[in-house]
Amino acid sequence: MTSRNRLFVSLWFRVFVVILLTAIVFCYAMFQGGFVSWFLFYACLPYTLYAFLFAIIPLQVTAKRTFQHTRLKAGDELNIDLEIKRTNPFPYFYAIIEDDPPVTFHLQEQIEMKRMVFPWFQKTWRFSYRLNDVARGEHHLTAVRIRTGDLFGFVEKEVVIPLEKKLLVYPKMVDLPVRSADSVNENGERAVQTWLNEPTNVTTGVREYQQGDRFAWVDWKTTARRGQLMTKEFEQNQTRDIVVFADFTDEVVFETVISITASVLQTAVKKGVPVSLVPLGDQQSFGVDKGELHLHDMLYYLTKVQHQPSRAVAYKRLASNEYEQTGKYVVTGHLKEELAASLLGHRSRKNITVLLVKRAVDQMTTKEKQLVDRFKASGLKITLIDEDRLNERTVR
Repeated sequence: MTSRNRLFVSLWFRVFVVILLTAIVFCYAMFQGGFVSWFLFYACLPYTLYAFLFAIIPLQVTAKRTFQHTRLKAGDELNIDLEIKRTNPFPYFYAIIEDDPPVTFHLQEQIEMKRMVFPWFQKTWRFSYRLNDVARGEHHLTAVRIRTGDLFGFVEKEVVIPLEKKLLVYPKMVDLPVRSADSVNENGERAVQTWLNEPTNVTTGVREYQQGDRFAWVDWKTTARRGQLMTKEFEQNQTRDIVVFADFTDEVVFETVISITASVLQTAVKKGVPVSLVPLGDQQSFGVDKGELHLHDMLYYLTKVQHQPSRAVAYKRLASNEYEQTGKYVVTGHLKEELAASLLGHRSRKNITVLLVKRAVDQMTTKEKQLVDRFKASGLKITLIDEDRLNERTVR
């Protein structure tokens, strides 16, 4: 017997019990007589009539779900409005409306998506709820569940309204002021020192200094000659491609690795730099391209990707000749000898930047500290990202 059939049988069994009890009270009043007996009968009669009408009148409703914001990032606040409309004005003492939560929400309790209303004769019911710190991923909301009953909750009815809706929660975007690996025991911070933050253009002329221009761009000879600050103008003809290699094997910093990867990709696209994403240990990869559509495809992948304990990382892709002339970012949660061998085997190591994500600075192992020293000695850039401090710099 299906769940729907069980609910139907249970409903009519309870109505039969109510009618049977009313019949017993009627027989008692007929044989006993007196005010008290007939008072009990007439007191039970409205409840019995309501229970019978409650059973035979169907709860025909339609539902509409509305997201107040359609583009969300991990950690954002999700606001949802539900509107329930019914066709008949039959009075309901109460109704419990529940938006069936997908398992991908990882809710500790479902009370946030459930509300009790007291509609009586109202044909339109409205219910709004809010979820804080929504999780990254592709979420599918499938149905709205409505449960109602009589005043005492003895006779109940439940209706499930299919209502498919897909919600994409993109990775959290962060800025990247992080501690450099060669100063992890010092106070203060430095931005990621990579060529992506430097002009990759050819000087074509000079112009007056404007707010936001870098101090390093000042043309001192022209400034001295004209008596006012002048900066160099650049031509966009030497933009290099970059490839972001993402290592998703470390479960502890998995979400942060995704956020850093997405942030680097977005920064590159905003600067007009052609960029590619290569997930280590995954067959899927994205070719070098630029533009918002290409960025959307990569962010969609990062939105859906989940941690897989069995994922085997193939570091050989780092040493591929295909990426020899490109700038490379490697985002990872731990350093291994295999990773070091692949990176140090490159002839153009100055184009490589390793972003090492840790929960705290002191969580680096002795082996990782040794590898950091080897990277620095070979001219390879490595930057340590403190996850706890990075969370304070979320870009909304």
